[in-house]
Amino acid sequence: MGEGWLAEVAEAFEGIKAGLDETGDVDLGDYVRALERIPSIFDFLGSVFVFAKKDLSEKFEHLKANADGRGTVREAIRADVEAGRELAGNTKTSPEAVSRPLHRVTNGLKFLNLLLGDMLREGNDDHLRVSAKRAFSGSIEYYLAWAVKKAVAAGLYLLPSRDAFLTRIGETEETARGPAERVVAATTPVLDHVYGIYADLGIDL
Repeated sequence: MGEGWLAEVAEAFEGIKAGLDETGDVDLGDYVRALERIPSIFDFLGSVFVFAKKDLSEKFEHLKANADGRGTVREAIRADVEAGRELAGNTKTSPEAVSRPLHRVTNGLKFLNLLLGDMLREGNDDHLRVSAKRAFSGSIEYYLAWAVKKAVAAGLYLLPSRDAFLTRIGETEETARGPAERVVAATTPVLDHVYGIYADLGIDL
């Protein structure tokens, strides 16, 4: 795993964006299949984000088992609202609920979007931990327990260098830029759309 991963993510979400541009919404099953690639980012970053990988992987497996046949993302979330399960966090007692797990996995996508966007900044030669801290703060930090936040803050100093990280994903500074720009360009409107659905339906997660 590693070589070609970034281009695979780009291709998957370019397909999602194309569907969004054409229909005005995102098919839930297609979106979940694209999201399958996202937890790997935490493997590449190392053990400091092991909690995030575990959490996202569990929620992804729930989504994979419950996404097909549910229509679009908006339709699935609206169905949860109508059934009063949009805030359900226990996937065992509320197996049909997709809103909360989908939101958490989408936050993982936002982490990747922010991480790559920060790394692509003109003149940015910061250590990877600087970009990772910004991405963490803007995506998944807000819903974590205080102890986990402190552990991540301390663990950021154990992250690999930029070059080591890029090597792990099968890239160099030169080869990564193209697919990274594609990932950011494709995922930004998708994220805006999905988060917009939660806002439109008055769901605060």
